Amino acid sequence: MGFSDWWYYTGAITKTLVLIGMTALALLTLTLLAPHVSFLKPIAQRLGLVQTQAIYVPVNHTVYVNQTVVKYINQTVPVYVYVNRTVYVPVPANGSAAFSSDLQALANLTGYCSGRIVVLPNNTGWFVVFWLVPRSYFEVNPFMNYLMGNNRTHILVYYNSTTHYAQYMLRIGPWAFVSTSISPWTASITGVNWICYYDNVAINNQYYVMVCGDTWGVGPMNLLFGNLTVVNGVLRQETTHSSPALSYGINTAEYIYTMPMLNTTYTGIVFFGPAGGTVIPNTLLAYTFVPGPVCNITLTYAPNPQAALWLPVTTNQTLINYWNYAEDQTLGHYNQYDYTMGYWVWDYPS
Repeated sequence: MGFSDWWYYTGAITKTLVLIGMTALALLTLTLLAPHVSFLKPIAQRLGLVQTQAIYVPVNHTVYVNQTVVKYINQTVPVYVYVNRTVYVPVPANGSAAFSSDLQALANLTGYCSGRIVVLPNNTGWFVVFWLVPRSYFEVNPFMNYLMGNNRTHILVYYNSTTHYAQYMLRIGPWAFVSTSISPWTASITGVNWICYYDNVAINNQYYVMVCGDTWGVGPMNLLFGNLTVVNGVLRQETTHSSPALSYGINTAEYIYTMPMLNTTYTGIVFFGPAGGTVIPNTLLAYTFVPGPVCNITLTYAPNPQAALWLPVTTNQTLINYWNYAEDQTLGHYNQYDYTMGYWVWDYPS
């Protein structure tokens, strides 16, 4: 007796049970296949079987990976990640425009940074930047390389024995910022403690991301090197510390640096300078300045110090994303406030 004969003679209850079973089998097949078959995915989403979330993960300083993560609801199966590598993010000098060709060439060698100087009514200043530094520059820079070899400036902060990533503190020392012609005003300023934190997580195996400046969490340490005053909207710094912004002779003199307009973003070059002639083991290089990153520094006057704690270090979200990615790889998490000035300068909020 064939299936048709059996179906003809069987009772109504049996037919009902068979139809229910076949329907259940079809639904089970749909449930299992829908998240994996492209033309069935809309059905799976309508049935509430999956939840789709777009996540943008930085790969290098020009590319984001658009990861569409499909999460299975109430199922203990692996999460599949669909990667689309067609979303690109340009490297900007600020939020809107790219570097000029000459600055871009330097940035390709030394990296780029973006940060903020906050000046308070008591004539003190906070300084923090995020810096994306090429590994090649990191490994050949005479200041970094010499002191790294002598284990004098790189301090281990944390080591992850599972991933073997680690966080370090790097003490470079004196620095100077000199604006370039594309800035709205000619500006220069200098500091004494270019102190960076970084994780040895190489972005696209080419870059490290650092956060530098007043990063110890104990208050301002950089711009105390010279007397700061604000007169008629101009930040003025007096110091005996020379920089590439000025010509100078053998005798110690007093130097004056200015940033002529508050609440302005300046584009320029950071230089790393000598520290008493001891940074490089050749006294002939005691007055040598090494070019550092091309940098955007926003000068902000903050009459309310409490409000200044919440100012973002930078509006360059790409750099912040890189830092968060490296922190997550090393520590397993990142701090939600690590984009603020207060987090780095005063360890608040934390």
